[in-house]
Amino acid sequence: MDFVGAACLAAAVLSLGLAIPSSAARRRPGRWFVRLLAHHQQRLAQARIPGNPRAYLALSVIAPVALFGIGWYQSPVLAVLAAVGGLLLPRFWLTWLVHVQARRSEAEAPRLLQALLAGLTGGSTYLDALRQARLTSNDQWIRQDLDYVIQRFMLDAPLHDSLREIRARTTTRNLGLVWETLTICAENQLPTQAARSLLFELSTTVQFNVQLANEVRARSAGQRAQIWLLAVIVPGMYLYLRLTNPQLLSVLDETMMGRFVLLPLAAALEVVGVALSFRIARFEA
Repeated sequence: MDFVGAACLAAAVLSLGLAIPSSAARRRPGRWFVRLLAHHQQRLAQARIPGNPRAYLALSVIAPVALFGIGWYQSPVLAVLAAVGGLLLPRFWLTWLVHVQARRSEAEAPRLLQALLAGLTGGSTYLDALRQARLTSNDQWIRQDLDYVIQRFMLDAPLHDSLREIRARTTTRNLGLVWETLTICAENQLPTQAARSLLFELSTTVQFNVQLANEVRARSAGQRAQIWLLAVIVPGMYLYLRLTNPQLLSVLDETMMGRFVLLPLAAALEVVGVALSFRIARFEA
């Protein structure tokens, strides 16, 4: 089977898998696709990507086919592994993007709390506190959330509904506690002084969580750097030998054992080892 035929076969299999719904979906035509688009739209909203969920879904289908064709030049087994990687790659990229930016916003949670506490003093309203926090915030995502809440409030939308939407797309703990506390205060129409007392009690917890996370991250920085170094050494040695002495790797190119077992197994072990190492080293405070 040549490259074009293999790519067409992979595309047909993936298209057939997407085209055959479950029994529940057959009873309700189109509902499975709507739910899938709603899930992707929620993930894009968490990543603050103004993209079309249909385009993201199309990318999730095209990436496995393209990587399958690239891996087919080496071996069919590697082509299957590459297709699986292409199926997971867009999801991992979106998850990584949400995680990185969420960590930046999480570091701004104490600053946001202090701005809200300062805005709620002296008989100020919730709107004044949100505007004060908007002016002092240095994080792009937090400013976007505050702009959204303020604009919705100016259009006579209930404040707690807008805050609840912001809380739903917040994935971190401390920032989620801030939005959740504001939502409860606004929904129950608590006086600003009572809200200020609740936020002041919350600030102690948030400060402790942030300090603990920073300390753990600093202590595990060397371990993460070691994981990346070990992850780069193995493929680096393979590329070096491939460029300097290709005959040395002839067993991987010319034998069935090398093409179908050794090379795919090495790639799978590399990915699994890196993933497990980072999962062991990860700690979320």
